[in-house]
Amino acid sequence: MQTRNSHIICCIILCLGFLGISSCSTTRSVPEGDRLYTGSSVKWTGKKPKDYSTLTEGLKKRIRPTPNRKFLGMPIKLWLYNLGNEPKGKGLNYLLRRKWGEAPVLLSQAKPDYTGTVLKEYLVDNGYFQAGVTSSVKNSGKKKAAIAYDATPNHRYTIKSVTYLTDSSAIGKTVTGTYGESSLIVGKPYSLDSVKAERERIHAQLKEQGYYYFTPDYLLVQVDSTNQGTVDLFVKIKDNTPMLALRPYRMHDISLFPDYSLENDSLSTMGTPVHYKGMYIVDSARRFKPIVFERSVFLKPDSLYRLSSHNITLQRLINLGVFKFVKGSFRPIRDTSRHNIVGGSANAPAYRDTSVVRLGRAQDSTYRRDTMLARTYSAMVNNKISLDSGWLDAKFYLTPYKRRSLQAELRGTSKSNGFIGSEVRLTAKNRNWLHSATLLEIGLKGGMEWQTGNKSAGGTNSYSLGAEVAVTVPRFLTPIKGINIRSSYVPRTRMSASYELYSRQAMYNLNAYTLQLQYLWQKNAYVNHALAPIAVTYVLPTKTTDAYDSILKNDPSQRAAIEKQFILGSNYTITFNNQAANRIHSFYLSGNVDVSGNLAGLLIKKGDSTKNILNNPFAQYERLSLEGRHYWTLGKGKQWINRLYLGYGLPYGNSSTLPFVKQFFTGGSSSIRAFRARTLGPGSYHNPKSDTTALLANEAGDIKLEFNSEVRIHLASVFNFAAFVDAGNIWLQKEIKEKPGSQFKFNTFYQEIAVGAGIGLRIDASIVVVRFDVATPLRIPYLAPGERWVINKINFGDPDWRKKNLILNIAIGYPF
Repeated sequence: MQTRNSHIICCIILCLGFLGISSCSTTRSVPEGDRLYTGSSVKWTGKKPKDYSTLTEGLKKRIRPTPNRKFLGMPIKLWLYNLGNEPKGKGLNYLLRRKWGEAPVLLSQAKPDYTGTVLKEYLVDNGYFQAGVTSSVKNSGKKKAAIAYDATPNHRYTIKSVTYLTDSSAIGKTVTGTYGESSLIVGKPYSLDSVKAERERIHAQLKEQGYYYFTPDYLLVQVDSTNQGTVDLFVKIKDNTPMLALRPYRMHDISLFPDYSLENDSLSTMGTPVHYKGMYIVDSARRFKPIVFERSVFLKPDSLYRLSSHNITLQRLINLGVFKFVKGSFRPIRDTSRHNIVGGSANAPAYRDTSVVRLGRAQDSTYRRDTMLARTYSAMVNNKISLDSGWLDAKFYLTPYKRRSLQAELRGTSKSNGFIGSEVRLTAKNRNWLHSATLLEIGLKGGMEWQTGNKSAGGTNSYSLGAEVAVTVPRFLTPIKGINIRSSYVPRTRMSASYELYSRQAMYNLNAYTLQLQYLWQKNAYVNHALAPIAVTYVLPTKTTDAYDSILKNDPSQRAAIEKQFILGSNYTITFNNQAANRIHSFYLSGNVDVSGNLAGLLIKKGDSTKNILNNPFAQYERLSLEGRHYWTLGKGKQWINRLYLGYGLPYGNSSTLPFVKQFFTGGSSSIRAFRARTLGPGSYHNPKSDTTALLANEAGDIKLEFNSEVRIHLASVFNFAAFVDAGNIWLQKEIKEKPGSQFKFNTFYQEIAVGAGIGLRIDASIVVVRFDVATPLRIPYLAPGERWVINKINFGDPDWRKKNLILNIAIGYPF
């Protein structure tokens, strides 16, 4: 015992010695007369403002310089730098000083007075006009120092009134007419951000009314802070605003060059224009049919220029998926009787000599003289010069992708039941099939799965083969013509046909044939819709063996996995996703409705026991699934994610349960990770053979409830740590006598919730994320009531316990 204690004491002494040496080494390369800058702090003097946490964060972001980076509280890069000397060549010193290490950040690099002024201006910009910021250097030891900033906010000014200084001109009325949507609200605190937002808002409104050359810089917001603690704001158009920005413009010619390239810009813009529904298309190579652009160009001849139509047109052309570069060019014209279509370059100046073509009346000397006098907004109003509309030509230069491509993918899988596998996918694409921007995809795939360990588990090797042909048209194909959602995103119609063969050695072959028609569209950047009015699947098992039939005798529910039937379905999915790197709170919401056999059930008469199509029964069910996720950024490199999933299926008529491919499963790497995939549930039922027999790990249900909570922390470089808790289960609508306890009941379902927890390591290399999660059960629903919580039975020192309860999940990508 004494020897053991002495070893512990020696280890503590060594650790303390190492920390002491490391602490000294941080200042090794600090020059004489200088100090190592260790960071800054911000403190409030006097009464703290209500939003002090937000203001403190804003102040800290503006403090310069940034101290040396640390990992787990240790400046490792600085230590590496100090281990080396000034390099004389490409040796170890070069690696330590130039590649691996980081030079010390010195106190002499900090400028407290200048930084204090920056911090004070930030407070002034947020309404604290009488704020003050002082700084002081805090020395630490012989060669370290920090800087403390003391902020005194004083009174925060609020907005007393907002006045728009405009006249009765067209642009003045437009500005005044948007007052109800103002970002400047009486009674709210003054802030520079709200002033900028107001300028941007008015600018956007004017752009919607044809004022193409107007910019936010032409707006002035004057602040009168002489009132007691309040401000009066005056919004006006600057007096020196040029005439070009004070007049609305209408569209004249809209021209497209869909075969443009920088290498051949002159030839790609020359050719015979095709006039199609208000557009001129110059495509001498005839790469695209004119109908491609019919629903993508929202700018129309003889209509006011609108920024929204401009942006939607650019986004639609990009989202067609056939152009890698899209550039728009707008120029005022002088002679509206001429069409300036052919020729030009995407990199030419935005407009011509404005003294000649700006107002389109160069032959009128009197008008030209008045224009020279009316250089300012005030002069324009005083001289009562009319603002008759000008005209714009729009040209869009489109550089296409290569038409054909071939993509190959190789995937590998490893399962906790001892199986490993690989799959190869080949996909040939034609981005411009039939010259209509239609995407043609032909895909082939093949994979194998074999058992490498636990040969007694009863599993078998398997292989799969598949093929798919899909055509995606960049518009809605419907009996009703002309449907075109006003959105930046191209609506699409996708038609696909696929075949897949899944073969388990010495067991069975399963054939699946699928036809599907989908409509895909987005209203905005966050909401996606997918409607499949036709989704037909035919499942056909073949070559079932006696060995598999013997398994079905012990577990008849396994027959559902290969049951022969039609699935005549329709489904709709809506998804909301506003995840962004700079958001503190982000949400992902998804809902899916899937129905099958409704119409066929009404039209087809019942046979001996079921309603059939071509002597095969068809599935009848209704299925609903909802998923919600909340992403909460706790700080730099830290995130907390909570997920809730609800699934409900109602089989009826021909079906006693949902079709196997439509049922819910739980367990595995993206579900409740403390249980192997498809071994949990339904309800409190558990097949003990699924613990040792890989083939029988196939449990499914009609109802699913699942909750996940995970904290993710960035460690260093590409490494991330995670800690998580998972809970949930699956149930059947109707009790199956072979599976007692599998039925969902409102008064008992909460007693059948499984709970697991674990930790994980993620290697996030941007293009791929490799995930290692280790989990253990905390609550096992198939144990006897009163014994389901197993936290007190955790024993990491017992190898038998580890083998049964520690589940390793290796996967690609995040679980959610």
